[in-house]
Amino acid sequence: NPANPVVVVPDNAVTPSNPCRDRFPFCQKQATSRGCEQSPGWMTVHCCESCDPYINSRELIDPKKRCSRERLNTTHTRAWEAGSLDALMRTWVTDPAYAQYTPTVWSSPGGEHGGINGPWVMTFDTFLTDEEADALIEGGRREGFQRSTDQGKLNDVGEREKVVSKTRTSANAWCMKKCTSMPLVQGVTKKIEDITGIPEGNYESFQILEYEEGEFYKRHHDSNMKDQTPPGPRIMTFFLYLSDVEEGGETRFSSLGLTVSPSKGRALVWPSVTDADPETWDVRTFHEAMPVIKGVKYAANHWIHLYDYKGPNHWGCTGSFS
Repeated sequence: NPANPVVVVPDNAVTPSNPCRDRFPFCQKQATSRGCEQSPGWMTVHCCESCDPYINSRELIDPKKRCSRERLNTTHTRAWEAGSLDALMRTWVTDPAYAQYTPTVWSSPGGEHGGINGPWVMTFDTFLTDEEADALIEGGRREGFQRSTDQGKLNDVGEREKVVSKTRTSANAWCMKKCTSMPLVQGVTKKIEDITGIPEGNYESFQILEYEEGEFYKRHHDSNMKDQTPPGPRIMTFFLYLSDVEEGGETRFSSLGLTVSPSKGRALVWPSVTDADPETWDVRTFHEAMPVIKGVKYAANHWIHLYDYKGPNHWGCTGSFS
């Protein structure tokens, strides 16, 4: 059927020994239209031969050369140093300027500022307006919700395989141009920048989530044990509940015995790393999204990195080329 061709890969098929090749017939046209300069990561990997005269892609196809922190200039722009996490959270609790967002401490070191003795876990119960929450849901719809995926293996040119998730059954959408062009969505990111003091360049794009009845995300951690990628580890998750849920859909920190219920406009914030060393993950912040029992759960999150994220992502150094 010409409309739905079936591609059969022979058992003896091998990856070409020359990684610098054009994968698509439109590569040369894109290269002569400044596509290599505008999307250097994607074009280096997918249109390497055509882009070589423009951005030296034959050399940069090697992720060790393309993605060094020195080349990307991300070596001196750490968002946090030792002690920064604790200082930020203490400010949120004690500074009256943040009272407008109704901060609640669920867990703090020694329980000094409320909650149980543990890593910082906080909510801002009035962080979003209804209009902001609705705008993020609409942004997800404009981009199109798809079944959530996990990251698979990393290949020789820095591409990470996408595999259908076995641990979460939700749908998600990444907030790209259709979504980020919305003023209310831009305003939410600016609000997070203002409250964290960390620039948007360190953020992954909003991930907008849709959990229908019975859907869940099993126990997981948002960072890796020791992340040596150019953006460094995810240091903080800024998680936004965009809807009320009739029953279920809670966020549970299984190691802490904490369960936070969805509430439209609430922000749930926790670190993925320790205060003493922001390059080391905090094993205490494993968490899970409990199944939705009744209703639909909408949520969104920015993952915030220790170093600049957007520059490495632009150059195809985060495993994602979409």
